[in-house]
Amino acid sequence: MMNQHTTHLPEKPLAVVASPLGSDSYDLAKQFAENGYDIIIAASNPSVVEEAEEFKELGVDAVSYQLDLTTSEGVEQLYRRIIATGRPVEAMVIHSGLNTDTELAKKVLNDMTANGRGHILFTGTDVIDDELQEAANLKGVTLTALKTGVKYEEPRLLH
Repeated sequence: MMNQHTTHLPEKPLAVVASPLGSDSYDLAKQFAENGYDIIIAASNPSVVEEAEEFKELGVDAVSYQLDLTTSEGVEQLYRRIIATGRPVEAMVIHSGLNTDTELAKKVLNDMTANGRGHILFTGTDVIDDELQEAANLKGVTLTALKTGVKYEEPRLLH
């Protein structure tokens, strides 16, 4: 009788990209996919469905949800879908144009702190809620704010 060995491959890390439009976070979602993350994309824009299909071609699991993330109901729907995966979120991008960005971050941050790791990137702002920052720092989670739309200009001498 032959011994059967089952090799369990570790799951890929899971990233969530939440944006009111979707297209503004496409490049970030693509970076996650190219670096081996499975992805959940949520936005109100129907193009997110097509984007998820593109990411699957990169060899990752990608699922998209068309949700209104400017409402508490939309945030709760997304969070329930994240929880339904049974997987920890390793990284999350939240476009801070959402009225509910702190609400969404708190829900995911609680799970990340329970795991002792994770990263949340807020785009479109250079401010992070102090309460979120304090909770993250205590538990090994990093929060980063990235102000987009700022144009860099080369320094020049004035004559």
